[in-house]
Amino acid sequence: MRYILSLLLLALVSLPATAKMYKWVDEKGETHFGDTVPAQYAGQGSAELNKGGLVIRKTDPALTPEQRKTREDELAQKKEEERKAMEQKRRDAALLNTYTTEKEIDLVRDRNLQQAELQRQGVELRIKQIQPRYNQFRSQATTLTARQKPLPPGLQQEMQETEKELKHLQEMVQRKHQEMDDLRAKFEDDKKRFRELHRIEDSAKN
Repeated sequence: MRYILSLLLLALVSLPATAKMYKWVDEKGETHFGDTVPAQYAGQGSAELNKGGLVIRKTDPALTPEQRKTREDELAQKKEEERKAMEQKRRDAALLNTYTTEKEIDLVRDRNLQQAELQRQGVELRIKQIQPRYNQFRSQATTLTARQKPLPPGLQQEMQETEKELKHLQEMVQRKHQEMDDLRAKFEDDKKRFRELHRIEDSAKN
């Protein structure tokens, strides 16, 4: 090692002022010095030295496909975390600008729930209006089938369309129930975050 360093210092001293010296490691792990990096080692990383033997520029080894994929994944994850942080910051600001007390959050929640409930009731009323007509169509169809008579095309079409509408309305009711559950969860999260933000503000003041 001392011999190598002596050679390095000698080589550096004998270099012209504008010359460059490079250091690289071969496949056996041995360190080499020279005025150029051999092509077969160009991708393994190297260092450019000044006349005092100090590294002035470093070239990292070329990444393998696996390393490149890992780095890309890390960068993507970092960007996603930054995006989430910015989104959280935006939501926090909106929360504090919109409400001054938890009671206000409850009032807005109740208004939203009331509106959703009225919409759900409207859909269920429509179901109650359609259901007797559908039941009548089915009764007629059952009677004709029992008598081994064909169903009139108009009856069959009316029954299919009414059944399709009922199914659509029932799905709307289910969506409204889910929407109301989501509203309750959202406003509960807002209240929890509202309390956290005020605790942070109070701690900062103290």
